[in-house]
This record gives sequence, C-alpha cells and structure tokens, in this order.
Amino acid sequence: MKRTFLVAAAVALSMGMMSSASASTPKLSSELLSVGQMPTGWSVDNSSSSGSGVGCLANILEPKGIKQISHAGVALDDNGNTPLVTEKLSTYSNATTAYKKIVATLSACKRVSGTSGGAKTTGTVGQMSFPHYGNASAAFSLSLVIQGTTVGDDLLIVRKGNVVMGIQEADIPPLDVSQFQGFVVKALAKVK
Repeated sequence: MKRTFLVAAAVALSMGMMSSASASTPKLSSELLSVGQMPTGWSVDNSSSSGSGVGCLANILEPKGIKQISHAGVALDDNGNTPLVTEKLSTYSNATTAYKKIVATLSACKRVSGTSGGAKTTGTVGQMSFPHYGNASAAFSLSLVIQGTTVGDDLLIVRKGNVVMGIQEADIPPLDVSQFQGFVVKALAKVK
C-alpha cells in the first residue's frame, strides 16, 4: 500500500487516539507498545499524530464530562505501509465511568462521514465478538471508505485498573484478527 494512503488512513482512523504524550505521562509512555514488540520491519509512524477522527469517531478517548488526567499514544506500521496499529493509554478522574462513556459512544456510532486531515471518509461501525481483556473490554469493527479506498479497522477499548486503552489495527480487508489479538496481548502485558 502506498505511503500517501497510509497517512490519509492514519489521520482518518486515529479517532483522537494519537494526541502526543504530555510531560506528565512518562509512566504511560513506557507502557505503550514498542517497535521491539512488533514483527521485523515495523517502525513508529509519526505521520498519524495530528488526526482527531471523523464524526462520532472523533476524540473517542476524550469522553465529555470526564477529566482526562494523562495520556500517551503511539502509531506503528509495517515499513511505511499497512497494517497500521495505533494505541493510546489514558487515565481519568474516574476510569470506570470514562470507559462506559467511551463504549456507549462507540455503540451508538453506526455511520461516519466527514473529512479529517484532508481525507474524505465515510463508513460504518459495529460491535464485534472478541475475547474479554482487562477488567472490561469492548471490540468494534469499522469499514471505512477513505478517498475511494476501503479500509477495515478493528478497535478494542479496554479498562485495566485505572487505565483505559484504545488499540486498533487498520488495513485493507480482510483483517487478520488473530494478528490483532496478538498485538492486544502484547500491549496489555505492558500496562500496569
């Protein structure tokens, strides 16, 4: 897949998950997936850090009415191509309530349409069957058309203690769900 499409997909799919880590989050930053945990050839993707997402997917890990205390995020890709994996960790004034609001927002989000980072995007969102992780988890499957190209995206929201993790894998369909589960297991192993 071309690098320019990857950038457009990363911006459209970031769902507000890729805000840069603030100075108050060194602990969370150290709990993110790292290149060393990924297959050979993967690298950090710095091009996706500016997106906020499209429509009801915008700023998903920033639920209204819940104070976000700290956050850190990372995007990783396969040598500048897809798949693209993004992860964001956040702590809140009340992680349980934040998790519930995030999942409720995603559950109510059925269709998306808009532009993010110059990429015209439309698509659908639905819940998907996925193993249970952490204290609570919910998985969603997205089918998006970004500038005329269909992109699949598996998204998992997990609450583990006082941390809420959003992790997603985007690629041209069909997605490799077992690969995504492997990334989830690696990511959660680092969250304390």
